[in-house]
Amino acid sequence: MTKKPFLKINATEIEKLSRYLLEKPRILILPHAIPDGDAAGSALGAYHALRSIGLTVDIADRDPFPEKAHFLPGFKDLKHDFNPADYDAVWFTDCGAQKQTKFHDQYPEIFSDQLVKINIDHHVSNDLWGEINFVDTKASSTCEILANILWYLDFPITPDVATCLLTGIYTDTGSFQHQNTTPATYFTAGELSRLGANTRKIAKNFFQTYDANTLKLWAKVLENLSLTPEGAAITGVKQSDYESLGTKREDLEGVIDFINSMPEAQYSVLLSEDNKGNVKASMRTRKPDVNVCALAEKFGGGGHIKAAGFLIPKGRLTKEVKWKIET
Repeated sequence: MTKKPFLKINATEIEKLSRYLLEKPRILILPHAIPDGDAAGSALGAYHALRSIGLTVDIADRDPFPEKAHFLPGFKDLKHDFNPADYDAVWFTDCGAQKQTKFHDQYPEIFSDQLVKINIDHHVSNDLWGEINFVDTKASSTCEILANILWYLDFPITPDVATCLLTGIYTDTGSFQHQNTTPATYFTAGELSRLGANTRKIAKNFFQTYDANTLKLWAKVLENLSLTPEGAAITGVKQSDYESLGTKREDLEGVIDFINSMPEAQYSVLLSEDNKGNVKASMRTRKPDVNVCALAEKFGGGGHIKAAGFLIPKGRLTKEVKWKIET
């Protein structure tokens, strides 16, 4: 049998978490807002794993999970409202900063000393703000970290848990094509597959299902693409573009990586409006000397050196010669 775990996990934090779980706390799980495959997969993976040992667990997010993630077991249990007083602890999954849950204004209590904060993440912007922290910036995904935590704790990994966790690894590595894919990533993914993860459903839902209108939206994104003299490949999508095609913002997932395949691009930026009056920027690079996280942080965002983003509240896109964000 393959030896596991495959990532080095802080033994002191494992001991703290193990002791705390014996107290049978009531747990709320919060991924970041506008969840992607890693956020949804890590939150649902933790949800099923903690419930399997008899704990009281809820999962919440400000936004719905993307349709691509609806095949994941448990997505229908997602809450969009809750009472912080009902919980003893909050597990934050894939949140590079506390504010990324977007609950910080509505429920400031979840960030107070009233609740124990368990912080599981892989973003370089994470400053270890939890009472218990599992942050590994070299890991491919939060799901990879969580899988190894569960192995350290000797939790049973059911096919449902394995499917959720492999989803985050699969999507955050771009189906194992990105530079964040390491030997530990392959070993972890292989073990999850052995334990019953539904690799076919993951691949089909996230990488092999595009309806006609989604493809037309991608065509519009590519039509709007321009390359600056500095080598930035920039494109934008307005809310009216979604409406005219009957698509949603989540249908853009994957297009930024497609744009980033341009060899002449130093880095790529996808600017997209949402239906709440905000503009989100997704940034990617394959160049060894470009740090898009540093660029994103200048606008209040963050992420990874090669993949990052930021949000401009109450912004809108305009294009004359170049794309602009107006506030």
